[in-house]
Amino acid sequence: MSPIVSKMKLSVASLFLLFSSLVLSQIQLDNQFGEWTGIEHVAASDGSPFVKTAITSNMDWLYLHIQFTNEVGLDENILPNEYFLLLDLDDDVTTGVNYASQGLGVDLLLNFASRQAIRYTGGSGVESLNEVGMRSSPTYSSKEFEIAFKRNMLGEMGENMRYMWYDGDSQTGFPSDGMAHSPNESFAPWIPSSIERSEGTLSRVAFWNMNNRMDETPAKAAMERILQAVSPDIIGLSEVSNVSANYVRNLLNDWVPLEDGESWNVVKDDYDLMVASKGAVLSSHASVYRQFPVVVEANSAWQVPMLFTSSHLKCCGGNSNEAQRQSEADEYMAFLRDAINGEGNGPVLSPNAPIVYGGDLNMVGLDNPIQTLVTGDISNESANGPDFAPDWDGTSLTEWAVLQSDHPFDYTWTSSSLSSEWIPGKLDYIITSDATADYKGGFVVRTDAMSTARLSELGLLSTDALDASDHFIVVADLGLGNLIGFQPDSDSDGIYDAVDNCVAVANSAQGDFNDDGVGDACSDSDGDGLSDELELNVYNTDPLASDTNQNGVLDGLELCLCESSGNCPGDITNDLVVSVADLLALLGLFGATC
Repeated sequence: MSPIVSKMKLSVASLFLLFSSLVLSQIQLDNQFGEWTGIEHVAASDGSPFVKTAITSNMDWLYLHIQFTNEVGLDENILPNEYFLLLDLDDDVTTGVNYASQGLGVDLLLNFASRQAIRYTGGSGVESLNEVGMRSSPTYSSKEFEIAFKRNMLGEMGENMRYMWYDGDSQTGFPSDGMAHSPNESFAPWIPSSIERSEGTLSRVAFWNMNNRMDETPAKAAMERILQAVSPDIIGLSEVSNVSANYVRNLLNDWVPLEDGESWNVVKDDYDLMVASKGAVLSSHASVYRQFPVVVEANSAWQVPMLFTSSHLKCCGGNSNEAQRQSEADEYMAFLRDAINGEGNGPVLSPNAPIVYGGDLNMVGLDNPIQTLVTGDISNESANGPDFAPDWDGTSLTEWAVLQSDHPFDYTWTSSSLSSEWIPGKLDYIITSDATADYKGGFVVRTDAMSTARLSELGLLSTDALDASDHFIVVADLGLGNLIGFQPDSDSDGIYDAVDNCVAVANSAQGDFNDDGVGDACSDSDGDGLSDELELNVYNTDPLASDTNQNGVLDGLELCLCESSGNCPGDITNDLVVSVADLLALLGLFGATC
C-alpha cells in the first residue's frame, strides 16, 4: 500500500474518531436523555437508591446523568432527600476531605436539597449552586436528571477526576469507588439553529413573560429588536398587569407592523395575561384562573379557529403553592375537556381545532401539574370532572423540548444575581395538540449566547434578552398534524384546497393578476370564454377585454373553438389534455352567436 494512501486512511479514521468524540461530548439539556445512550454507564446493585450514572465533558462543560430508584425533587424539599454529589476534581485523595469515609479527596460537595455547594479546596466555604455553574433538566421532580457544570466555575481540574453520588439516609456511595473521568479538552460544535420559519409552518407562536417591563424604555428597545427578529403571528404574554391591551397593541403596530395598515388584535384578562394575534380574536375566556384561553383565527389551512392559551401558573415551591399550581392545571383541563365536548359555559371547539397552550408554568417542585396538562389526568376529579384524552386522536397533548437557538440548553429563566440559590431553569413551555398542530421547529432567544456575527445578522445586541425580561421568549413553528395532514388537494397541484385560489384547475403558481382572490386558471374576468391564465400565458390577449382586437368576435370564439386541434378532440385550450379547463372554456361560450 502506498504510504500516501495509508496516511490518508489514517487521517480519515482520525478525523472520524475526533468527530465522534466531539459529538458524544455535546449533551443537550432538554429532559430527553437520548444522547446518553451512547455513553458508558455504571449500574447500581439491587436495593440501591440509585439506578445508573454516566459522565462526559467538553472544554467548557462537565455533564452528568443520574437515574434514581424513586422520584425526587432534586434541589427542593417537597420530596425530602439526602442526596449529595462528591467531586474529587484532581482524583487525589490527599487533597480535599474524605467525606463520609468514602475514599475520595472531595474538593467540592453539592448538597442539592439545601441548594448549597461546599468548597474544601481552593475556596471559602459555602456557595450557591449558581456560583459553581450548575444547570439541570428537568426543573421539577423526576427519577432521571441530566446536569451540567461550567468548568471554569467548578475549580481547577486535573488530568483525571472522580465523582460519587452519596445518599445520606442509607449512607450509600455510588459507584462504590467513585467513577473516574478524564476531562475532554475538545471543543464541542454546536451549530446555531436558524430562526427562519421552518418548512411546513402555518403559524409561528411565541410565549413571553415580560417581567412588567413593557413600560420601561431600555426594555422596550430590546423587546422591539427581539420581536422584529422573531416575527411571531400569535403571542402569549404574562406579567403585563401594569399595561393595557391598547398600549401593547400600539407597541406591536409600531414594532412589527402588519400589511395594508392592519392592526394587531390584543386582549387582556383580569390578571396579568394577554394574547396578541395578527388574526381576529373570536372570543376570550378570562374565567380560568391564571390562564387565558382565546379563540383566534390562525392560518386558514387549519380550516377552523385555534384555541390559544397564555398561562402564568402559581410560582415557587412549598405545599400550598404546589397545591395551587395543581388546582390551576386541573381547572384548565376541565375547561378544555368541556370545550372539546361542547359542554359548559366556554367555547365549543370545532373538530380538529389546533390547541396551543403555553407560557410561564413555574414548573418546579412536583411534576404533577405538567403531567395533568399533557395527559388530561385530572387530580381533583370531584371538583373538575373526569380524566380525558385531550388530543383529537385520543392521545395526550405534547410538550415540546425547545432549546436555546445558540446553546444546547432548555432553560428559559435566569436570575440576575450569581449568588441566587436558584439555578437557571425551564419555566416557560409550549404544549400542543400534535395531531392537529404539529411542532415543525422552534427556539429560545438567549442573546448573550450568540456570537457577534450572529447578533449582527439578526439585528440584536448581546444584552437584549436580559434587558427585556428575566425570561427568554420561547418560539414554536406549528403546522398541520397527522390527523389533518391529508387535507384534500382536488386538482393535485400541491396546494391544499383550503388555501388554493383555484380548486378545480391545477395551478401550483397560484397566479392572480388582478388580486381578486380567484386564481387566473379559474377566472374569466372579461367573460369571453377564456380563462385569465390562457389569455395571459397562451393567447396573449387582454384578460380585461372580451374582444381584444375589436373585430366583433369574442376572443373565446375566435381563438378557442377555431384553433382546437383535431388531433385531440375536446382540447379547446390546446394544452394536449382534455380537462376541466376545456369545459370551463366551453361553458363560457354558451349563448354566444356566430
